[in-house]
Amino acid sequence: MWLVLGICFAVAANAGTLSGPVTGGERGSPFAAVDAAEQGYLTEEYFLAGEATAYELAEGTHTLDGRWKTRQAKDEAGFKTRLLVVRPEDPAMFNGTVIVFWLNVTAGFELGSASAEALRGYAWVGVSAQKIGIDGFPQNPQGLKAWDPERYGSLVHPGDAFSYDIFTQAAMAVGPDRPRVGLDPMGGLAVERLIAVGASQSAGRLRSYINGVHQSTQVFEGYIPFIDFGRPVAFGSELAGQRRGSPASIRADLDVPVIVVNSETEVTSYYGVREADSERFRLWEVAGTSHVSVPRPEAPTEGGSNWMSYSPVYNAAIRHLHYWIKDGVEPPVMPRVEVTPGAPRPNVVRDEHGNAKGGIRLPHIAVPTASHSGFGTPREGSRFGFLYGTATDFDAEQLADLYPDSQHYLEAWNAALDRAVEQGMVLREDAGPMREQATAWATRLDVDEADETP
Repeated sequence: MWLVLGICFAVAANAGTLSGPVTGGERGSPFAAVDAAEQGYLTEEYFLAGEATAYELAEGTHTLDGRWKTRQAKDEAGFKTRLLVVRPEDPAMFNGTVIVFWLNVTAGFELGSASAEALRGYAWVGVSAQKIGIDGFPQNPQGLKAWDPERYGSLVHPGDAFSYDIFTQAAMAVGPDRPRVGLDPMGGLAVERLIAVGASQSAGRLRSYINGVHQSTQVFEGYIPFIDFGRPVAFGSELAGQRRGSPASIRADLDVPVIVVNSETEVTSYYGVREADSERFRLWEVAGTSHVSVPRPEAPTEGGSNWMSYSPVYNAAIRHLHYWIKDGVEPPVMPRVEVTPGAPRPNVVRDEHGNAKGGIRLPHIAVPTASHSGFGTPREGSRFGFLYGTATDFDAEQLADLYPDSQHYLEAWNAALDRAVEQGMVLREDAGPMREQATAWATRLDVDEADETP
């Protein structure tokens, strides 16, 4: 097999040079390619090469308030990375906002894709900003080069100290002021604004970017760090974000809006840096959800992985941030999950069903059929078991006490969903599939009732 760089266009993109669309390789498609043709989207991959600099503190330390003073270091290093671009084919469909996604490398390969709200008029660009995404872990490489050495063998990453500048250059290559002559990864779309998004360890990187880089670059008009433990990463860190630094809030003097969307898993870690909601900031905590969720099992479970997801609220956050920037419409202020102080961390306050009090209460918590926790247990062979949370379904007696039959349950559940839509925490486009899932599950109530009939 061979590697072909599209029509072999190459054009200066600020400090970097773009080439592509990339084709060929052993597998013949990009890693984590998104097939969204039915939604009117085109997926292409581009390489970006250039010189990057690292950042360092100009004075002091990484303070708790996030008001860091930084500067670019003197050293430069060459890089060549990739952008995965998912954009509307029809310019009339584009809403002017590009989601620039810092791909997550915790697993030793890149995680993150365009889906749901991102495919409703936005463009989405995944950036290979970190070294492990390209080279993988030394002991068991699963990065891009290992996945397809012919396609990605030419990529070069000088280390994660340079990740912030690489991310900035990637954003500039797709932003409103990008070069429009020759190669354009956005296909001529009229880009009006960029928002930066990152999850988990990428949220930690993004938190560092917000506190220490944004002030000098001014590339992004808004940010969404989600499932964020509130721990930024030191600028000189070469640990690929696997170990985070000391806690720090989003700086209060930021000139662009930020929405942090967290599951219950992050609540106790984030508690010490909880920012006040303001004209530039929102913190949304989704009760009962976990950092990682799984599909709901067919059979009732006791202490299994949590199947409740924060994703509807994340989708809503994207849309709220879009209109916050575009039209100045501030998102709702929502209650936080209730906690009590404790050592080494505070404790989540729980109701009579074992579910967290406070926070954003999606229908599965407002009209419960299970006890949900964002805190899981260790798993053999994995240090990430705590991220999966737990869920224990109510038994038949508990369900019967709460809901005489599926009709009563669904009436209450749909009313809770309607409230969530009115609050702006669930988008109307997401409400329909959620109702279908609840209706399918509710048939169990009638089955259990029939089984107990003499």
